[in-house]
Amino acid sequence: MPKFSDAEAVYGVMRDMFARVTEQDPKAFDEMMKSRLTVRFKVSQPNAEITVDGKARPPKITYGTYNGRPDIDLDLTGDNLDRLLSHQISATKAVTDGTIKFKGNILKLKSLLPVIKAGNAVYRDVLKAQS
Repeated sequence: MPKFSDAEAVYGVMRDMFARVTEQDPKAFDEMMKSRLTVRFKVSQPNAEITVDGKARPPKITYGTYNGRPDIDLDLTGDNLDRLLSHQISATKAVTDGTIKFKGNILKLKSLLPVIKAGNAVYRDVLKAQS
């Protein structure tokens, strides 16, 4: 059974997670903003799209269709998003082994890693709060 029942479940968890990251670790987005990186998470099973735009301060997060061109596209299933955020898989390893499909400049992925790490720290608490 998939981790997320529908797109709204994905969006709810991601909204809460990003809000907690912003509150508890406000510097987590610094590298993304310094490199002006925009990353789109294209989730399947269920279909959802989350874009983090590091060109804005604070970063602008779009839930649903993004009208722009991201620097990095990450295509992954909802279950792999859960595994990434619960730190069961490494972002770098998942990209290199194809678990997460990647489009863009691989060197820019490094700027996203502090956000993923900060998300790992709060993700379990977000899931508990949502259930």
